[in-house]
Amino acid sequence: MTDKPEEKKKGGMGEALKKTEALRNWDDHKIGIDELCKRYNTDKVKGMTEAAAKQSLAKHGFNELSKKEEIPWYCAFAKELTGFFSLLLWFGSILCFIAYGIQPDKSAKDNLFLGSVLAIVTLLTGIFSYYQSSKSAEMMAQFENFIPPMGAVIRDGKPVNIEARLMVPGDLVIIEGGKNIPCDVVIFKSNEMKVNNASLTGEPLEILMEPEEPPHEFIMETHNACFFGTQCTEGRGEGICIKTGDNTVIGSIANLASEAEVKETPLSNEIERFVHIISGIAFILGIVFFGIGLTRFDIIDCMVFAIGIIVANVPEGLLATVTVSLTVTATRMAGQMVLVKNLESVETLGSTSCICSDKTGTLTQNRMTVSHMFFNRR
Repeated sequence: MTDKPEEKKKGGMGEALKKTEALRNWDDHKIGIDELCKRYNTDKVKGMTEAAAKQSLAKHGFNELSKKEEIPWYCAFAKELTGFFSLLLWFGSILCFIAYGIQPDKSAKDNLFLGSVLAIVTLLTGIFSYYQSSKSAEMMAQFENFIPPMGAVIRDGKPVNIEARLMVPGDLVIIEGGKNIPCDVVIFKSNEMKVNNASLTGEPLEILMEPEEPPHEFIMETHNACFFGTQCTEGRGEGICIKTGDNTVIGSIANLASEAEVKETPLSNEIERFVHIISGIAFILGIVFFGIGLTRFDIIDCMVFAIGIIVANVPEGLLATVTVSLTVTATRMAGQMVLVKNLESVETLGSTSCICSDKTGTLTQNRMTVSHMFFNRR
């Protein structure tokens, strides 16, 4: 009947997909209010008792979505500074300082200046990338505003306002216009209640709740159910909470999205391939000319010469150029209401040849959600 909260598992993409597919088999909206009350040990007039609510809370957990483990800012910043190409530039900078340290003529400061420039460029590009990713993370965190802090329920026959996180399956929920819906609810009483499911489906149309009408086979298409994170735009309604937290529709979709496999973008693959080739050529040339130089010069001069060849073959400006170009493009896209979570995804979007969707509104309104693609696919 009711689902126990499931712990997230490593590599649980299959589990998350199975759970999302199971939404098609939900039948709470079809069994009728009396049977629904029996299933969730509640009453359509008095609601749950406080004792029953505490037992249900212990069983199902808090009504909140599991948060992804946050990476400390200093780790995220260090990650931006230690990509393969960045490490190559750091290595080139260190080689320049070494060359300056071992060269006999300290008045020639070319290597010192080049090493400093490489270090500064690498640091600045890392700051650019970190700023963009942290700004995207802050914007994504704003989606938590979908969850209302408080909600109205009836317990022991009395209407009370409680923290939304304390709601449990079986609660008799009161929903009023202008407020976000705190859990998945089957509506049995509606007074011109309308719901906007745009946060789930991408469709901005308001849906009139009609509990008296025969329910649709699929819960996402029925007019007697509303969902966690959506908004009641007007009217008033009462219903039975059927799912909370990660077991809700939006919770299942969030789990699916968080478990999705992350692949390298075409741009990052291409840059890594290019850097590998250039690095190999640079080190081979440096070693070869170091060996040739030993036949005519002393070892110190040969080392300085080899380091110079290696550093000269490293494309120092590539990382800065790519980062600045992608940042400019991401800024322009932000002006068009497009959130870029990863700078390299800008190029990936540009290389996309086909986007499949069965509804034009999803793209023309600049909204394309995982839930829309799942619930409306054929």
